[in-house]
Order: sequence, then structure tokens, then C-alpha cells
Amino acid sequence: MRKAKESWIEQQCQDLEENLSSNNSKKAYQLVKDLTSTKQGRATTIQDKEGNCLTEEQDILKRWTEYCSELYNHIADVDQEILDVPPATNTDNHPILREEVEAAVRSLKKGKSAGVDNIPAELIQAGGEAVINTLHTICKKIWQTGNWPTPWTQSLVITLPKKGNLQQCQNYRTISLICHPSKVMLKILLNRLKPQAEAIIAEEQAGFRAGRSTTEQIFNLRILCERYLQHHKTSTMSL
Repeated sequence: MRKAKESWIEQQCQDLEENLSSNNSKKAYQLVKDLTSTKQGRATTIQDKEGNCLTEEQDILKRWTEYCSELYNHIADVDQEILDVPPATNTDNHPILREEVEAAVRSLKKGKSAGVDNIPAELIQAGGEAVINTLHTICKKIWQTGNWPTPWTQSLVITLPKKGNLQQCQNYRTISLICHPSKVMLKILLNRLKPQAEAIIAEEQAGFRAGRSTTEQIFNLRILCERYLQHHKTSTMSL
């Protein structure tokens, strides 16, 4: 193992010299980062609830399935009357417009990981009129029936290691990757809900609103505290 590690380091150093000589600074920096990193790598075993180490791939997958099921199946105690909605009707007074689909496709962010369908956002944007027409047809059907395609309801869970014992599932950060085509429909729904939400959200609410920031509110509050102290006033407020 020691010889293999030394051989790997020598190979990395050779690659580093070649990248530096060819002015490939990005690759050279990444090699230096890999060689000098002190972070723990991903563990090859996972512990179950009793603390027993699982080494078989199927057992590890079952443990992750169990952990994620418990993590995302939390039952919240809420007032059901708030969640009551009027029954759905078959009338379609506001169909999905093609312009909405085009705007949603343009708003997709590039460089994002694909979901279970392995379709990146760049492929959708490069599809042209054919992809726009297909997505428009699918979105209209979802709007009329309320039924989503099965792959659009699935997500790919990625685990990123944090600090602590990496044999324990709770020491990983989970990220869900959804299909990019489903983001088109979600963006359309979000754009339609925003005007409705603006009429409900309080004026002082700044989080998750365009053109507003909670940092601005904190800054204004600090300015008020400084002006208050400048006039030799005492305050019980502390930040």
C-alpha cells in the first residue's frame, strides 16, 4: 500500500509538471488541492441503527433507503383546515401558454447535474422548437389532468460527506437531483403563484423575494442602533 501510494503521488506530480508547462493552471491547481487536502474521503462501509458495519453493496443501499425514508417522511402536525382547497374542476380557463414554456426553458441554469433521466439543461435548451413543442404538450396535459410523468416525480439522492464519523448516515449532507424537464413545469407554476403570494406576504417579509434581502434589513437595524447610541441613549437590544 505504501508503494502504491508513492507511485500515485509521483504520477500526480508528473501530471502537475505537465500542466504547469502547458499553462493549464486550472488542472494544476486541482492536482495541488488533491495532494494537499486533509479532508476525509467517503467511507466504504456504513453503520446500521445498531452500529454494525455494513460492507455489502445491497446492504448499504438498503441502509441509505431506510435513512432517507425516515428523513423525508416526517409527519408534521398542522391545521388541516388551512390545507383544504376547493375541489378541482374540468374547466381550463388558464391553459399553459407556449411563451411560458419558452421562458421557463431559457431560465434553466447551465452546469447543473441531471436527474434520473440523465438529461442536462443544456440539452433541453439546444433542442430548439421540437423540444419546446413536446414540453408544451406535456405541460398542458399535466395542467389538465393533474398527473405528472413518473420520472418527473423521482429524484436522485446524492450524499456529500461532512465532519465526524463517515460510517454514520447522519454525517452526510443529502442533495436531491430532480429531472430538468420537470423544472420547466415547476417554473411555470412558480411564476403563476408569485403574483398571488405578493398579495398575501407581509411587507416586512424579505426572504426569498426578488429585489429584497434580509441582509439589508439587518444593516438598517444596525444603523438604527448606532444612531440610537450616538444620541447617548441606552438600549436593551443587542445584536
